[in-house]
Amino acid sequence: MSQTTRTDTGVLVVEDDRELADLYADWLTERYRVKTAYDGEEALDRIDETVDVVLLDRMMPGKSGSAVLEDIRAAGIDCRVVMVSAVTPDLDIVQMGFDAYLEKPVDLSALHDVVDRMLTRADYDEKLQELFSLIERQDTLEAVKPPEALATSEEYQSLTDRVQTAQRDVESLLSDLPDEDFRVAVERLQRTAAEREGDRRYESLTDDVLDTSREATVVIDSDGSVIWLNKATEGLLGIDRDAFQGCQYEAVAAERFNGIEADGEPLSELVARSLNSRGEEFDAVVHVPGATDTRDQWLEYWSASIETGLYAGGRIEHYHDITGRYRREQYLRTLHRSTRDLMAEESTEAIATRAVRTATRELELPYAATFVRDATTGDLVPRAHETVDTAVDPDLPRVDGGTGPVWTVFTDRAEPLHADAYPDDVAAGNWLDEAFHDWLLCPLGQQGVFLVATGQSPSLSATNRRLAKTWGATIHRALERVERTRALRDRDQMLQRQNERLSRLDRVNRLIQSISPAVVSADSRAAVETEVCQRLLRLDSVTGAWFADVDLPSDGTVRRAAAGAIEEYLSDVPAVSAATDSEPVQASPPTPARQAFEAGEPVVVRDMFEVDPGPWWRDRALTGGTHTIIAIPIRYESTQFGAIEIHLDRPQGLTDDEIDALESLGVMIGHAIGSIRQRAALIAGGSVILTFGIASDSGLSRLAEVAAAPLTVTEVQATADGTYSVFVTVDESQTGDTEALADTIDRETGASVLRNATTGLTCRLTLGAGSPIRTLVEPGVALQQIEVADDPELLTVSVSVPYSMDVREYVDSVTDAIDTIELVAKYEPASSREMGAELTSSVDKRLTERQREVVRVAFYAGYFDQPRTADAETVATELGIAQSTFSQHLRAAERKLLEALYD
Repeated sequence: MSQTTRTDTGVLVVEDDRELADLYADWLTERYRVKTAYDGEEALDRIDETVDVVLLDRMMPGKSGSAVLEDIRAAGIDCRVVMVSAVTPDLDIVQMGFDAYLEKPVDLSALHDVVDRMLTRADYDEKLQELFSLIERQDTLEAVKPPEALATSEEYQSLTDRVQTAQRDVESLLSDLPDEDFRVAVERLQRTAAEREGDRRYESLTDDVLDTSREATVVIDSDGSVIWLNKATEGLLGIDRDAFQGCQYEAVAAERFNGIEADGEPLSELVARSLNSRGEEFDAVVHVPGATDTRDQWLEYWSASIETGLYAGGRIEHYHDITGRYRREQYLRTLHRSTRDLMAEESTEAIATRAVRTATRELELPYAATFVRDATTGDLVPRAHETVDTAVDPDLPRVDGGTGPVWTVFTDRAEPLHADAYPDDVAAGNWLDEAFHDWLLCPLGQQGVFLVATGQSPSLSATNRRLAKTWGATIHRALERVERTRALRDRDQMLQRQNERLSRLDRVNRLIQSISPAVVSADSRAAVETEVCQRLLRLDSVTGAWFADVDLPSDGTVRRAAAGAIEEYLSDVPAVSAATDSEPVQASPPTPARQAFEAGEPVVVRDMFEVDPGPWWRDRALTGGTHTIIAIPIRYESTQFGAIEIHLDRPQGLTDDEIDALESLGVMIGHAIGSIRQRAALIAGGSVILTFGIASDSGLSRLAEVAAAPLTVTEVQATADGTYSVFVTVDESQTGDTEALADTIDRETGASVLRNATTGLTCRLTLGAGSPIRTLVEPGVALQQIEVADDPELLTVSVSVPYSMDVREYVDSVTDAIDTIELVAKYEPASSREMGAELTSSVDKRLTERQREVVRVAFYAGYFDQPRTADAETVATELGIAQSTFSQHLRAAERKLLEALYD
């Protein structure tokens, strides 16, 4: 039939699928006036006398296409109706009044042909139109129903009778048919039953087509017996359809659907409920467990009653395979839940372990492993791995560079790398290819690499790859979150530690600032040390503090001031006053304070348990609850004043900044003590008296032997020629004949005997160049006294050392130079004595060496006694000078003495 354009022809497209309705309209608009309706009610509203052809969708929600057709015929609307449906026609179409039936999908050509045919038929006689309608219905049924079913159908027999009656009515009109419908009608009227039977040999094609459908279909008769199942039921439901055909569906379902669930209940129960319902539709998700060699399947189940036709009262069931979609949804839910769990992990190790466990156990990947970068070495280290197939579980290597795929993916950090995409020219020796049949590597940024693999064919599926990439990106985010969290936590901890350190340092600095005025205003070293110890107890965790010094004669450690709960600790450190002659006990091994004194720098014991067992002070400190000890040396310029030792009740008790602050405190204390000593020096001469035991000088020893009485050296005078004159007093109460003794001394010892009524018998002896006493004399050091003990071979020599000198260095230099010397005492003289020493020092600075010698000899010879025991001539003779020279030196010295006194 030729296709012509009829712009006056109206076509109404009724279709609930809007896109499909609009498509039909677009196809027909060029030739006809087209209107569209998207449901049954709208179709009835839009149909009128301008509509010639209606393209009517059979299955629509609300008012169905069948109901719309009935309303159109009941209203007497003169139009042709073409039923368009995806539902295969059944015997129920016998009672329908449509003019043509199209099965979806419908293409452009079929749509134009059917509209043109309908428009042609509209011109024919009503009887002819009725005949064509009946013929269409008969052809439709014969195309889909087996002959045995039609032979027993009253509905089909009635349709056949109506066709024959209509044929007789229109035979007279056949000659008037102008087009192809004439041939069709003639052929249809002449078709015999035998010809129709021949057409049915193609019915097997229909069965074949239905059996190729992936959707399982079950048709049940009204009596509950199974009429037909397609082949898909065997694959999807795991049943033998021959065992179901003709059986009661409820019974056979209860027997054969064991283990199959539908929305949590047995499928057999759902089948039974659907069979016992009338007009109700059922839908559910069916889970078919997999066998040994098959996987689980999920099906979308739909069941509805058959309302019309030969099988009216029966039911039809459809099982649509949604395994892929269901698994994707399950994977998405798993990914969502697992992502939340993964993000909750707080360490790299925990993320690596959970990542591979989720990959294999929940995402069903065959093999998974994570390589994480070692921050220390930079290598990629296998942190976790898991496999479904225990036969495929290789030892994963540590990756430290090279051109291998793992290192390449890590360094590029761009896209995942699949085995097929890895270059063949570098694949030789690739351990991944040797260990696995197929693999995929996903970069984890700076944190590492995620590996997914399979040990045997088939290769990784597209779903596996998508899941691996998605899960790899999730692992990457989790690792980055942990890294950021760790960095923020470390930063917060660092800031907190810095704040705590600054706060504690501020307290230390404020304490030092409070100590400063106290020590500056102190009158003595002891007051400084006591005040510092007391104030240090105000610091958090400080349990005690004490000052240590070294007793030079014994080289023992002694305690000075102390405060806090450390008396038990100090019980082995004797409290010895520097002004006494007590013998201190050497604290050995040395305390931290003694170590700081010796080293001249702070000694820090941050944790007592880090000290090897052995030192008594370690165990004593731990017993008293001390865990940290800080020892700071106290010095001023070149003078060492001991050290302060601070005890704290916690390990790592002070930071480096706090220790530095305390070191500055040590400097401040040193300055304070130095200032006190300088102040004392201005008032009292400022010196320390050291007493040495030394092997006797030969001259002095001989003098003691001849005198046979105690000797007291009252003065030591340096002479102009570099020698030393020693003035020795002999206790006359212990001697017999003084005159005879004087002659003996003068004759046998080389000493000059000077008479002095006040001091007794005084002798003047010149020390020889080899005298060890001369070694004691250094610039600034003055010989104070020499005593001869009962043993004439031993002398006790006292010297005055100024505060400006390092006493310890002086003692070390003397003891190194003289093997037979020993320091026996050290003390600081009283102020009154030092005032005399200051006057003596002032006089000595004014007098010349000769003048000092003249005054001393005259004094010890009794020249100034009343009455005089020696005249000018005697003193001059003793000095070996003229009497006039003696008188000149004496007058000059007397004037300078008076100046010193009254200045």
